[in-house]
Amino acid sequence: AGVCIEDKVYPKRNSFLPGQDLLDPFEFAMKIRTTKEEQRSSDFVVIARGEALIAGFGLEEALERARIYADAGADAIVVHSKAKEPDEVIEFSRRWHDEGRTLPLVAIPTTYNRVTADELEAAGISLAVYANHMMRA
Repeated sequence: AGVCIEDKVYPKRNSFLPGQDLLDPFEFAMKIRTTKEEQRSSDFVVIARGEALIAGFGLEEALERARIYADAGADAIVVHSKAKEPDEVIEFSRRWHDEGRTLPLVAIPTTYNRVTADELEAAGISLAVYANHMMRA
Protein backbone atom coordinates (compact mmCIF):
# COMPACT_ATOMS: atom_id res chain seq x y z
CA ALA A 1 0.00 0.00 0.00
CA GLY A 2 1.05 3.56 -0.37
CA VAL A 3 0.30 7.07 -1.47
CA CYS A 4 1.53 9.18 -4.35
CA ILE A 5 1.55 12.92 -3.66
CA GLU A 6 2.22 15.67 -6.19
CA ASP A 7 4.24 18.84 -5.78
CA LYS A 8 1.45 20.99 -7.25
CA VAL A 9 -0.48 23.70 -5.47
CA TYR A 10 -4.04 22.99 -4.37
CA PRO A 11 -6.44 22.38 -6.04
CA LYS A 12 -4.95 19.71 -8.29
CA ARG A 13 -5.43 20.16 -12.01
CA ASN A 14 -4.81 17.77 -14.86
CA SER A 15 -1.08 17.72 -15.59
CA PHE A 16 -1.57 18.39 -19.28
CA LEU A 17 -3.47 21.67 -18.83
CA PRO A 18 -1.34 24.82 -19.22
CA GLY A 19 -0.27 27.00 -16.31
CA GLN A 20 0.88 24.48 -13.71
CA ASP A 21 1.91 26.00 -10.39
CA LEU A 22 4.18 24.00 -8.10
CA LEU A 23 4.78 24.18 -4.39
CA ASP A 24 8.11 25.37 -3.12
CA PRO A 25 10.23 22.19 -3.08
CA PHE A 26 11.08 22.56 0.61
CA GLU A 27 7.41 23.02 1.50
CA PHE A 28 6.63 19.84 -0.42
CA ALA A 29 9.54 18.07 1.27
CA MET A 30 7.96 18.93 4.62
CA LYS A 31 4.77 17.16 3.49
CA ILE A 32 6.82 14.09 2.59
CA ARG A 33 8.68 14.20 5.88
CA THR A 34 5.44 14.58 7.87
CA THR A 35 3.82 11.70 5.98
CA LYS A 36 6.81 9.46 6.69
CA GLU A 37 6.79 10.43 10.38
CA GLU A 38 3.14 9.37 10.62
CA GLN A 39 3.68 6.13 8.69
CA ARG A 40 2.31 3.17 10.66
CA SER A 41 3.46 0.26 8.48
CA SER A 42 6.86 -0.51 6.98
CA ASP A 43 5.21 -1.76 3.79
CA PHE A 44 3.46 1.56 3.12
CA VAL A 45 5.30 3.64 0.53
CA VAL A 46 5.32 7.38 -0.07
CA ILE A 47 5.88 8.25 -3.71
CA ALA A 48 6.74 11.86 -4.59
CA ARG A 49 5.38 12.91 -7.96
CA GLY A 50 7.54 15.65 -9.42
CA GLU A 51 5.86 17.89 -11.99
CA ALA A 52 8.79 20.18 -12.84
CA LEU A 53 9.14 18.83 -16.39
CA ILE A 54 5.37 19.16 -16.93
CA ALA A 55 5.51 22.76 -15.70
CA GLY A 56 8.37 23.56 -18.08
CA PHE A 57 11.03 24.09 -15.40
CA GLY A 58 13.57 21.89 -17.13
CA LEU A 59 15.77 18.96 -16.27
CA GLU A 60 18.03 20.69 -13.73
CA GLU A 61 15.07 21.89 -11.66
CA ALA A 62 13.41 18.47 -11.91
CA LEU A 63 16.58 16.77 -10.64
CA GLU A 64 17.08 19.27 -7.82
CA ARG A 65 13.49 18.83 -6.66
CA ALA A 66 13.83 15.04 -6.80
CA ARG A 67 16.98 15.22 -4.67
CA ILE A 68 15.13 17.30 -2.07
CA TYR A 69 12.18 14.88 -2.07
CA ALA A 70 14.49 11.87 -1.76
CA ASP A 71 16.35 13.50 1.12
CA ALA A 72 12.98 14.16 2.81
CA GLY A 73 12.29 10.42 2.85
CA ALA A 74 10.30 9.64 -0.31
CA ASP A 75 10.35 5.95 -1.19
CA ALA A 76 10.22 6.60 -4.95
CA ILE A 77 10.13 9.54 -7.37
CA VAL A 78 7.68 9.97 -10.24
CA VAL A 79 9.30 11.69 -13.22
CA HIS A 80 6.37 13.07 -15.20
CA SER A 81 6.74 14.57 -18.67
CA LYS A 82 4.46 15.82 -21.42
CA ALA A 83 7.08 15.28 -24.13
CA LYS A 84 6.09 13.10 -27.08
CA GLU A 85 9.29 11.03 -26.75
CA PRO A 86 10.80 9.53 -23.58
CA ASP A 87 14.15 11.31 -24.01
CA GLU A 88 13.94 13.71 -21.06
CA VAL A 89 12.69 11.00 -18.69
CA ILE A 90 15.49 8.69 -19.82
CA GLU A 91 18.03 11.51 -19.43
CA PHE A 92 16.66 12.26 -15.96
CA SER A 93 17.10 8.59 -15.04
CA ARG A 94 20.62 8.46 -16.46
CA ARG A 95 21.71 11.50 -14.47
CA TRP A 96 19.92 10.30 -11.33
CA HIS A 97 21.72 6.98 -11.41
CA ASP A 98 25.04 8.59 -12.42
CA GLU A 99 24.84 10.48 -9.10
CA GLY A 100 24.78 7.09 -7.38
CA ARG A 101 21.16 7.39 -6.40
CA THR A 102 19.24 4.15 -5.99
CA LEU A 103 15.79 5.43 -5.05
CA PRO A 104 13.31 3.95 -7.55
CA LEU A 105 12.01 6.10 -10.39
CA VAL A 106 8.48 5.89 -11.77
CA ALA A 107 7.44 7.00 -15.28
CA ILE A 108 3.97 7.76 -16.63
CA PRO A 109 4.32 7.35 -20.42
CA THR A 110 0.97 8.90 -21.35
CA THR A 111 2.38 11.19 -24.05
CA TYR A 112 5.34 9.02 -25.07
CA ASN A 113 3.34 5.84 -25.24
CA ARG A 114 5.41 4.09 -27.91
CA VAL A 115 8.19 3.33 -25.44
CA THR A 116 8.10 -0.20 -24.09
CA ALA A 117 8.31 -1.29 -20.49
CA ASP A 118 11.56 -3.09 -21.37
CA GLU A 119 13.06 0.14 -22.74
CA LEU A 120 12.06 2.03 -19.61
CA GLU A 121 13.51 -0.70 -17.41
CA ALA A 122 16.76 -0.64 -19.40
CA ALA A 123 16.88 3.12 -18.79
CA GLY A 124 16.66 2.61 -15.02
CA ILE A 125 12.95 3.19 -14.51
CA SER A 126 11.57 0.84 -11.84
CA LEU A 127 7.86 1.27 -12.49
CA ALA A 128 5.72 2.51 -15.37
CA VAL A 129 2.15 3.66 -14.80
CA TYR A 130 0.02 3.23 -17.90
CA ALA A 131 -2.75 5.48 -16.63
CA ASN A 132 -5.53 5.12 -19.18
CA HIS A 133 -3.95 3.33 -22.11
CA MET A 134 -6.50 0.53 -22.22
CA MET A 135 -9.33 3.06 -22.59
CA ARG A 136 -7.53 4.63 -25.53
CA ALA A 137 -6.60 1.34 -27.21
